[in-house]
Amino acid sequence: MPIVAAEFLLTLEKEASLVRQFVTLLEKEQTILTEGDTEELPALAAHKEQLAETLNELARQRNEFLSSAGFQPGRAGMDAWLSANKAHHGAVASWNQTISLAERAKNLNLRNGQLIQLRMKYNAQALEILLRRENNLDLYGPDGRSSAQGDRRIDDAV
Repeated sequence: MPIVAAEFLLTLEKEASLVRQFVTLLEKEQTILTEGDTEELPALAAHKEQLAETLNELARQRNEFLSSAGFQPGRAGMDAWLSANKAHHGAVASWNQTISLAERAKNLNLRNGQLIQLRMKYNAQALEILLRRENNLDLYGPDGRSSAQGDRRIDDAV
């Protein structure tokens, strides 16, 4: 097997492994978003970004190899290369795993985006309620005396 093909096979294995790690991060993100303890999100987002950059670089290398071997880049080119190189069972397994995991990552990312939108909606609603209450429930001033307007009572404000 030529060195280039051996490097290509290693690239495919690495890509599958990193997509698996990416899915694991998305699953962790979903758990965090569901449970509401969001302190870990910034570090998780940074890790996701690093993985995404590495995955983009591996995809670039894969497409470069395919082009140099006379195949078009992307999934169609990869499928054509695999058809022409059936002896590389490891490549088939890595590619199938990458495709399957990428679909899982896509679905998780969509769901996480929905969870983030929902959380943002609830936060906006809570903030609106707090701001409304702050403006409408000035029952007592800093001196402890009623600051009611006119004949307003506590029962009227609730």
